[in-house]
Amino acid sequence: MKQYSMIAKAVCIGLLASSSSVVLADDAKLDMERIEVVGKHHRDVGATGLPLAIGDTPQSISVIDREFMDFHDINSIGDALTHSAGVYSETSLDSRERFVFARGFEMNRFLIDGMGTAARPLQATLLDTSIFETVEVIRGSTGMLQEVGQPSGTVNLVQKRAYNGTGGYVTAEYGSWDKMRTEADFNTTLTDSGSVRARAVVALEDTDSFVDRYNADRKTFYTTLSADITDALQVSVFASYQDDGQSAKSDGLPLQFANGDPIQIGIEANIYPDWGTQDSTQENLTGELRYEVNDDWSVVAKLHHSNLDEQKVYAGLDWHPAPTGDYALFTYETDSDFETDRAELGVNGQFDLFGQTHTVNFTLADTNFEELGHTFRPLSRVTGNLAAEHRSESPEPKPAKPDYNYAQPQVRSAEIGSQSARVALNLQLLDNFNMLLGANRKDIDSYSSNNGTVTDETFSDTSLYYGGVYKINEQTVVYASYTDIFDQPQQYNKEGALLDPLRGENKEIGFRYSNTDNTLSLDLAYFNITQENYGVVAGKHSDGNVYYIGQSGIESEGYEVEVSGYVTDQWFASLSFSDTDVTNPNELAGRVSRVVPDKIASFSTFYEFDNLRVGGYINYAGEREGFIGLGPYEYVPVDSHVLAGFSAYYEFNESLSAKFNIHNLFDKEYDAKIAFISVRPGDPRNFSAQVTYTF
Repeated sequence: MKQYSMIAKAVCIGLLASSSSVVLADDAKLDMERIEVVGKHHRDVGATGLPLAIGDTPQSISVIDREFMDFHDINSIGDALTHSAGVYSETSLDSRERFVFARGFEMNRFLIDGMGTAARPLQATLLDTSIFETVEVIRGSTGMLQEVGQPSGTVNLVQKRAYNGTGGYVTAEYGSWDKMRTEADFNTTLTDSGSVRARAVVALEDTDSFVDRYNADRKTFYTTLSADITDALQVSVFASYQDDGQSAKSDGLPLQFANGDPIQIGIEANIYPDWGTQDSTQENLTGELRYEVNDDWSVVAKLHHSNLDEQKVYAGLDWHPAPTGDYALFTYETDSDFETDRAELGVNGQFDLFGQTHTVNFTLADTNFEELGHTFRPLSRVTGNLAAEHRSESPEPKPAKPDYNYAQPQVRSAEIGSQSARVALNLQLLDNFNMLLGANRKDIDSYSSNNGTVTDETFSDTSLYYGGVYKINEQTVVYASYTDIFDQPQQYNKEGALLDPLRGENKEIGFRYSNTDNTLSLDLAYFNITQENYGVVAGKHSDGNVYYIGQSGIESEGYEVEVSGYVTDQWFASLSFSDTDVTNPNELAGRVSRVVPDKIASFSTFYEFDNLRVGGYINYAGEREGFIGLGPYEYVPVDSHVLAGFSAYYEFNESLSAKFNIHNLFDKEYDAKIAFISVRPGDPRNFSAQVTYTF
């Protein structure tokens, strides 16, 4: 499965992108795939920009690999993150996009091969998994990697790369609610020597839903080309394009009548009209140059361009329906465009001093982000009646689409330019002790115009990183790290001005253990996060846009546990648990911690027979709260829930295989999200069956 990236500019250090330098062919058998699962603690990923293995990095990192996503039929990044250690992935009211949280806060930074994408967090969760080799989750502040260092963490998506060989696969899938999906991945060498390699992926999907009339379709295209110009010089290009369309877009079910009485309506009901639609396209294009100066030093340059274009006709309840069933729709039409250009130039090297080998990275980066959005309001009020539209005989049609005020759009634009210079140093002070030191200097120019309110400010900040890793023995490691937090989110106050930057500190200590065969590992981490000027939703304007207020004294602390590996030669299992406590001393607590469960856990496993693999997963989300109203909010409890899944894979021969998956195995009924004046029921039990031909 893949996505077709198409736009990007950036010249870089190779930071996390270096983690994708090794890619297994897709026709690797079960024994080969095992290397990817257990080898996560030896991949060159990191939180500092240095090409360090996870075991040498003093910060929590989890990897969702290609094998896991294939086995459990995971087709979007948002769904993949529901299985990541320490991450809570919550569906939006419309069911397709997801909010992602870690350590009590939303994760709003998504990278592709270490480069920032223009997609908003919700849209980034729609990205198709077909084009990615792994999904890397770095928990905690990542201010060393980019111009901002949010406290929750960063998601880095590692794209598939062309390899030396010819092969690929084609899949056909059918599932619940008439889900139809086909996917093809083809790799080839364009020269006899294999010095020029190409790979292409196509994924097409069309599906309905348990919600009446709702339909979603997706078209994903991806291609990459790598050429070894000389033994020391390699040039690569990555391009992707993804289009997501949604029609009869549902915004959940009405939570209650205006008098507080419950509304008795089936979870399949769609009270919204067919003209509520959303279409988005995401394009990413990256050019990469790698030059090996010698065995110790290398230069990596990247140019990256990313674009998100979204057209939406929104239709949601204006308020709780009257006891008679009368309701009014809040509706608008938007056309939004988000663009990011980035250039990175990085130098990685190692040197010997005092009998030890040390690693250093220097990086310069220039990034520009632009946003332009037009919102059109209706010229007339849209009303309807639930009783008339949902009675069993001769129901009335939904309200007709109104005319919109195209002559007087509400315009919001923003442009953020940033330049950064980073240095990161890994000092191997002893054979069993390494210290990491880093600094990332950032200069940011921020301009926004929000319905006539202009904000034009300049910020400067230097994020510092300190960390140490001590190896007690070959199997046991302890570590500690400190990281600055600096973020400039696109959040506006009641007057329409951009909020001042968020600042804070992230501290973490951890313990790692792996057995002598490196087939089983244990990770423990304790973290403490403090933040100042944290943006909290304070209310909603009459036009539907929310506004924020900055709050200080926000603190998050907790711990995470992850155990994974092979219990026997045939039995693999992974278990994670996290407990987070977020406190806010301010009177306006907002949605800082209340919508995120304190406790989350996940378990996955499989057992291998000769040609058969059988397994499943269990995910737990603890108690949390939903919010009602348009601000200030009323909070209501949301029960905990446990979801299970089943997966089976059978290999007929070297070319033909089949897979069967069930999600929500026990058909658990639960509230996935309660927000504003709606509730989103969780997906009932659903299945998919897939046939794959490998060549």
